[in-house]
Amino acid sequence: MKKLLLGLGILSMLSITAFGEDSYDNTGYDQFKAETNYDGNIGAATDSTGNKFGIGLGIGTYKSLYKGVGSKAYPIPMFDIKYDKFYVVGTNIGYELLNKDKFTMSLFVNPLDGYKVKGSDLSSGYKDIDNRDYQAMFGARLDMPTPIDGLRTGIAVSGGEHGYKGRVGLYKPYNLTPRFVLVPAVHMIYYSQDFTDYYFGIDSNETYPSRTANTGIRNSYSPDGAYSYGAILTGEYRFKDNMALTAFLGAEKYSSEITNSPIVSEDVIYTMGLGAKYYF
Repeated sequence: MKKLLLGLGILSMLSITAFGEDSYDNTGYDQFKAETNYDGNIGAATDSTGNKFGIGLGIGTYKSLYKGVGSKAYPIPMFDIKYDKFYVVGTNIGYELLNKDKFTMSLFVNPLDGYKVKGSDLSSGYKDIDNRDYQAMFGARLDMPTPIDGLRTGIAVSGGEHGYKGRVGLYKPYNLTPRFVLVPAVHMIYYSQDFTDYYFGIDSNETYPSRTANTGIRNSYSPDGAYSYGAILTGEYRFKDNMALTAFLGAEKYSSEITNSPIVSEDVIYTMGLGAKYYF
């Protein structure tokens, strides 16, 4: 219990630091950890009860989808906490309903899902759009083996105030040494029409001349449901029983429903990052 209280205290402090305004993006490592359910255990991460308390912080970089935002660096919370049936991985907080015979089913909430952007960050001619913000999304996840030896699949569906999304991923851990694991993964994500409309749609009152600063937006835009697909390579090295280094490199390709938006300029996003975790 002392470990839990200490872990939650540190979790709160790191959250305040890492989730400051414009400081966080939910791509890359966090998306992989939270939605594939790979726990990255190497060495002595758990205690005698099967609980674990891993907390860390990293830094990542990516180029934003939105026009004029460019490349950004952001802190990455690397929480890897399990206490009985409760867990915190990435920014997901969840509860395991089933963990048996390599099958895991759980319910979770992610308070920082979606894409955050301020109109003032966009290129000239687009700066007077309404801000888009993160949303809390609640969902369920199933993780299970496939008929191919060592290959696992993670399936997740979640929804919130601004729509829902579903994700299917495949991944396979390779334990190259007793302390080093490499995990390649691929996935596809579906975004509902409400989701894409909130983050990438344009209301008529955001167009020129309703807002004279938006000279680049002449027509409203209401996208249908969309999808993206991508791959990520994650590596973790446990250089001590209670300390690990993690690195990732990933890419995400978005469908035309998103990339045709007047405020979007990219169709492929690349992410990379590095961080460290401490287990106590």
